[in-house]
Amino acid sequence: MPSRPVAGSPGGPAGWPALRAAVLVVALALTAASVAPGPASEPPDVRASTAAPLVGAFVPRGGHASTASAAAAYEDALGRRLDVQRIYLRWDEPLDSPAVTDAVARGRVPMVSVLPRLLDGTQLTWAQVASGALDERIRAQAAQAAALGPVVYLTLHHEPDAASPAYGTPGQFVAAWRRWVTVLRGAGVTNALWTWVVTPAAVSRPRSDPGAGGFYPGDDVVDRIGADVYNWYGCRPNVPGEWRSLATATAGLREFADARGKPAVLPEWGSVEDPADPQRRAVWLREAFAHLATWPRLEAAAYFDTVGTCDWRLATSPAAWAAYREGVQGLRGRPGAWLVAPTTAVPSGQGVTFDLAASTGTGSAPGTGVTAWTLDHGDGTSTAGTGHPAAPVVHVYAPGTWTATLRVTDATGSTGVDRATVHVAAAPLVVGTTTSGLTSTGVVLQAWVDTGGLPGTARFTWWTDAGEAGATSVALTARRGSQDLRVPVTGLSPGTRHTWSVTAVTQAASSRDGWFHTPGPPAVRSVPAGGVTATTARVDLRVHPQGVATTAWVEHGTVLPGASSPPVDLGPATYERGVQVTLAGLTPGTTYRYRVVAQNAYGRTVGPVQVLTTRP
Repeated sequence: MPSRPVAGSPGGPAGWPALRAAVLVVALALTAASVAPGPASEPPDVRASTAAPLVGAFVPRGGHASTASAAAAYEDALGRRLDVQRIYLRWDEPLDSPAVTDAVARGRVPMVSVLPRLLDGTQLTWAQVASGALDERIRAQAAQAAALGPVVYLTLHHEPDAASPAYGTPGQFVAAWRRWVTVLRGAGVTNALWTWVVTPAAVSRPRSDPGAGGFYPGDDVVDRIGADVYNWYGCRPNVPGEWRSLATATAGLREFADARGKPAVLPEWGSVEDPADPQRRAVWLREAFAHLATWPRLEAAAYFDTVGTCDWRLATSPAAWAAYREGVQGLRGRPGAWLVAPTTAVPSGQGVTFDLAASTGTGSAPGTGVTAWTLDHGDGTSTAGTGHPAAPVVHVYAPGTWTATLRVTDATGSTGVDRATVHVAAAPLVVGTTTSGLTSTGVVLQAWVDTGGLPGTARFTWWTDAGEAGATSVALTARRGSQDLRVPVTGLSPGTRHTWSVTAVTQAASSRDGWFHTPGPPAVRSVPAGGVTATTARVDLRVHPQGVATTAWVEHGTVLPGASSPPVDLGPATYERGVQVTLAGLTPGTTYRYRVVAQNAYGRTVGPVQVLTTRP
């Protein structure tokens, strides 16, 4: 059998001693004396009306942040939702562990194996489970089972026939299984499909060995019969060396399950590559899906997509992955709700867009087949519709974390569910802005920002109409109240208007703009004289004080500097001032030279020399 993340020692004995029958008699006697199974209701059919098997997989966490994100990425690559998710737990891990509850939330049926070994490596025995010494732990598992959705596949120690003999005898396994099921039932577990999982060897002789070598617990405590089936092709010692089709490898399981009148499942299945033929595995997979489609009593098939004892990964071969992806599209044993939502925080006031279109009905082509749907937004409101949900649903939330639930119904009347959690972030508030320490080449930009207790950054940017620009960022700490941020800026151009902005970013963003004018010597723009008479002329002053108190006057005469007009106070304006100055007492018919002179604390600016001629 393949090695697994929490499985027991791989390998183990291929068979058990000839005294199995005697051991089984003793074990069954012990079981009858110690526990008696409670009444079992008819287990539910997980599928819709179609006989297509459910599609499942074991998805390792790998480099993802969690098993949940790994499974979501796997579905995105596969192009469809998984119906079943294979999960392995140890004895002291809760049944409602995050991987399991996420599978339920996303509408997958968890297929959970519980290994009687603790996380610290301590191995429990089947005899301990059967004795009742661990009943308290089993009852704790029962309390957790309610979180596993309307139905869950539950297995105690998958592949016990290949486990280390240290766990016990076949009879002790049977007694442990019956005790485990009985205590869970007695504690109110009604949503479990008791799924017995062995290697193909245990069910290879259903007629001559109907007890599977003494490991079969009994029809009253088993709902589903499963075997982990592989095309080994000699990938390691002591495994079948021939290339075997899935139909051949599963023949014993199919016959054994039919003889017991139980639906079959493939909790694990897969094939290695043929090093001599890169296309052979892809052909094997296509033949495997053709076989699965002809097996009406097969309820679920979960591919073991990882490295176990051998490498079963599909992604190692583009041809194999393409064949598998193509094959699972045709198996639609139940409706698949698929709710796509933003994975990053959405600023408050901005609509959250949900995409429902990838949902698929039973037996339908991808993205079709839904007859009705309801999207519960999670904030007390909902949106519903009939037919396939083609258009996105946009909903505006208040700040907070919200879980939306999509339920879809198809023509069979079956329902699929999916959930997505969205975070709506209140935008940080830029309370105010100002500048200080203004010089001709520098300034201190100042802002007050309230992040609402979230960490983030504040980005300061500044620019001029001439294209000069700069930027810097300041960290925002995770605390409430206004944070006083000050950014010194140097190297600016004197006498220039600058626009600046501060953008506060946490999980949302907000901005505030401002401007400042670096001081400098005044700027003078020449304008032709107007209103010229024999003895007077009007000169228009166009002076930019550059934000500093400035005075200006006109020098005029036949030779400069000549006479000066009285100075005009232009103030510390940050824009160009226009003032008229009248030159009087001029001589008729005379050419005068004149210029505008402006002065402030940063210097004197002398405008260009201009000429006017008085009338005769």
